Amino acid sequence: MQLPENLQIFSEPSLILIGNFGKTHFYIANEIDCDQINTVEAPETARPDSESSVVINSGRRAQSDAANNEEEDRKQYAKNLARTVTDTGDDHNIKNIQIIMPQELIRRVKNELAGDIKNLIIRELDKDLVKTDLKEALTRLAETPVHVK
Repeated sequence: MQLPENLQIFSEPSLILIGNFGKTHFYIANEIDCDQINTVEAPETARPDSESSVVINSGRRAQSDAANNEEEDRKQYAKNLARTVTDTGDDHNIKNIQIIMPQELIRRVKNELAGDIKNLIIRELDKDLVKTDLKEALTRLAETPVHVK
């Protein structure tokens, strides 16, 4: 997609992540273009069946097991996102990373990143804008100050 003039703020290859705990879209923005290159989806979590148990693949487990499974799913999702960020950065000669996702997910992903990749993060916006129009999400990101390192 060609960016409108007010969003042509990416003078060098930038990785943009727009995500939440269910799905994260990966974009490469450079000069006047922004293209989606990947989407990573979270593993399917257990769904509640009653007050004391959940159904998982036709089997029942206690609620505490479901909470543990959800936590493990979130850990795996953050690791998967970090791995994808690293691979994408290497493949596309990324100069900076800008993130739009809930702060808890940002924290988890950053904890999984190596220092050299983590240092590429210049903007973070604590919002869930996965279902928002890309231009609107990028406008809100552009309004967020760049980190001073």
